[in-house]
Formats: sequence, C-alpha cells, structure tokens
Amino acid sequence: MNIKNYIGFILFTLVVTACKKGFDGNANRPNPPQTFMVVDKIERSGENRLTTLVEAHWWGVSEGGIIKGFEISTDNQVTWHYTTRQDSSFLLKIPPGKDSADIAIYVRAIDHLNQSDASPASTLFPIKNSKPSVRFVFSASIAGIPSQNPINVFPVLKYTLFGEDPDGEDDILNYELYLNDTLRQPYILPANTNSILLVSNNPKADSSDCKVFINGSNNPLSISVPGLLHQSKNTVYIRAVDKALSKSNYIASPTIWVKKVSSDILIVNAYTSNKIFVQNFYTNNLAKIGINRFDTLQATEVIDNNFTQLQPDFQAQNKAFAFFKKILWFGDDASFSFSYGQRTSSDFFNNGGQLFMAVAINSNFDPLSNFLDWTPIKNLVNPPPASVFRVNTNALVKPVLSNWPIIKSSAIIASARPFEIQENTGSIGFDSLYFGGIIESKSGQSPIEWKGKSAVMARRFNSGNNKTNFIISSLPLERFNGNNNIDSLFIRIFKEELSF
Repeated sequence: MNIKNYIGFILFTLVVTACKKGFDGNANRPNPPQTFMVVDKIERSGENRLTTLVEAHWWGVSEGGIIKGFEISTDNQVTWHYTTRQDSSFLLKIPPGKDSADIAIYVRAIDHLNQSDASPASTLFPIKNSKPSVRFVFSASIAGIPSQNPINVFPVLKYTLFGEDPDGEDDILNYELYLNDTLRQPYILPANTNSILLVSNNPKADSSDCKVFINGSNNPLSISVPGLLHQSKNTVYIRAVDKALSKSNYIASPTIWVKKVSSDILIVNAYTSNKIFVQNFYTNNLAKIGINRFDTLQATEVIDNNFTQLQPDFQAQNKAFAFFKKILWFGDDASFSFSYGQRTSSDFFNNGGQLFMAVAINSNFDPLSNFLDWTPIKNLVNPPPASVFRVNTNALVKPVLSNWPIIKSSAIIASARPFEIQENTGSIGFDSLYFGGIIESKSGQSPIEWKGKSAVMARRFNSGNNKTNFIISSLPLERFNGNNNIDSLFIRIFKEELSF
C-alpha cells in the first residue's frame, strides 16, 4: 500500500470510529458545580457587629457544564430558595429574646443538569439587633389652611403613627398602646398599624374603655382598650416591638383635654366673627323655652393657625357627632359648614339624629358644588345679572303654615340666598317652611321685591312617620327678632319639629 493510500485509510478509520462513538457511546458527564463566596466568616464582636440587614456575594464554577442558578439558605440549610442572582441583601432573623447571633448564609450552585454543589459555600455573619422606633405624625397648616391637632375634644382620639426599624420594615412585630398609664398591660396593635382611632364606649361616664379602629377602618378591633378619662387630661403612649422582642422607647402624645358628653344636644358654633354674640342669642333663647342643658363645639376656634376643637379627620369627627341625638349648627361660612357637615354627619343621621342648621350663604359660595346634596336644598337661586339679593331692615319673612310666626329682620342682610328645595322620594319628603323678605338690588336702580322662588327655610322628614330630621335656614336667625317673637319660632323648630 503506497503512502497516499495508507494515510487515506487511517483518516477513514478515524472518522468511522468517531462517528460510532458519537452514536453508540456515552459523553463525559460534568462533575457537580462548585460554589464560592467572598469570605467564609466575618470577625466582629460587641457593638461592632453588623445589623441584621446584610449583603452577600457568590459565584459558581462548573468544568464542562453551565451554571444556571443558585439556591440560598438562611436557616441552616433547612429550606432553600432559588435565584439567578450572584448577590443580594438579606434580613437575618435573630432568635426572640436575643440581642445578637451568628447566622450563616449558605449558597449552592446549580448546573444545567440540575446538579447541585454537595458542599455549599457559606459566610458566617455576626449580627446584632437594632431597636425599632415609632413617632406620631401631626397635621400641618398648608397654604394658610389651619392644621387640625385638637387640644379639647369629646371622647374620640385620632393619631397617625410612623414606625421604623434599622433592621428592615418587616422586622417590626407589633406596637404597644397605653392610655395614661404605662404600668397597665399593653394593648397590642398589629405591625401594619399606621393610624389609631379611639372611641369611648361610655362618653357620659367619668372614664371608659374605648373601641379601637386602625388604618381608617370602620370596623373596630375585637378588644377595647381601657383607661380613657373624661373631664380630664389624657396622654397616649406608644412603643414599637421588633421580632427579636426589642422595644423602642415610649413616645407620648401631647396632653389632650377630653370632655365628657353631658347631654344629647350639641351646639356647633361655626361662626368666624361675632361668635359670642350669636352663641348667646341661641343659648339664651333656648333657655327661654326650657332647653338649658347642652354641649358646645367651637368648630372654627383657631390658635397659632391650628383648629383646637376639630378632630384631625372626618372619620374621627363623624364618631364624635354620633354621640349626640340633636345638633344645632350655626355658621357664617357656607362652604365650610356645608362641606364639613356633609363629611361628618353620616353616623349621626344613621343613629336617628336631628339637625338644625342656620348658615349665611354669601355670593362667594359655588352654587354648582355638591356640598348641598345632603341638605334639603336642591339649588340656590341666583340673582339676575348685575344684581344681588339682600334683606332690608324690618323685612317680613313669612311662614308657609299659618300657625308659624311671621318673623322680621332687625338689620340689613347684605347677602341673602333663597333656594329651591329637594324633590320628594319614596321615603323622604321635603317642605318649605319660610319664604320672602328678599329684595333684588341693582346699582343705579331702586330695589324691588324678588318675585321668584324665595324659600329661606325648609325641612327634610321621614315620609312614613312625618318625623323631621333636618331643618335648614339660609337666613341668620339672630337678625330676625324684629317682632320679638323668636321664642315662638324656637318652640316650633326645636320643641315641635326636632324634639330637643
């Protein structure tokens, strides 16, 4: 065989042999992968230990294979979690009651054949627990609008909380709440609590347990908290507890005066000027018809650009109004009174409450706002272009029913708004009670009597039993005793219609 033929034969043999091995033999299976971490132990002690939030880095090597991912264990190789990352942050858990621990993070590489490293790499982290913290968050005045951090309230307390833990947000176990006395058993609040609402179970007693609502819920927690004092100063204490059972320092709320509910009647003074004069008008005339016992709320009292008696939010004020069966509300800012009343009276009405509201409605009030939807007023009557509505001194305002008194103004009402009443529904009815007394005034022309719709007082009632639950007046009654018969009007409104 010549040399060329010999070489060709050898090559042919090699090819055939190689092909045969590929079809009939077994490829070499790669060894399981190996895993590496930057260090296997970190030397720290005492206060130099790490916090429970640590970072780890790792990588894997496979000879003849491909690393597809890794499995991580932080509980001494009991459970494993898959990842494709090569670094991550870990919130390590210190055993309850301990302030430090040595915790190992184990990592094992996984190759494309699902082989894992039989001897995982690990790093031992010396960690210490960090104390949690909690603080109250208070309302702040914005763009000239006063804040709402009350210092004098009926027995409803509302606070916003913010808890932190250097070891991670998930490390907070719960919060401990105390009313006035930190030697009591703590009331336990869940870790997700960001606001608390405390509502007295017995607002007419000297002290009471409180229902506890959290995070804006209208469903209370199953257990009440004891220790709220009425007609006394109160302080709420809070502290945070983490999962290692480490506790923050106590934080204390500002001291707040909690008023006892002394009657079923609440007077809401929402005037911004002449507050004392108007309140005396109502209280003196109520006394003349035998109504001497009532509570008061100064809804517009502001000190240092802060409302002192309004609750921090609508939910809390709603709970406070629900303590009462009757409310007499007077104000000179329609936007404030109507919008605030709309958002805070649902529980009061659901409990069968009855409301009288006298609010002066000036020309600045937006007639298209939805603040009137909850009242007997359907629409405000707008004056003709370039005209205004007003009431002159000695103007007569007439009742719809003949057995109600005719009332007469004792001063000029520079801005008066008649209205159209709501339409009856199957269960709710509306009646006009007073009308007239309105004149149309236009620059350069003599005033003329307004002949259009001119209701200025109306009621809402239950169609089934004819029981009135809401009377509204767009005229300030303190300026309508020109006939010296306001006591007769008060008897009709507060005795006969609203049963004060």
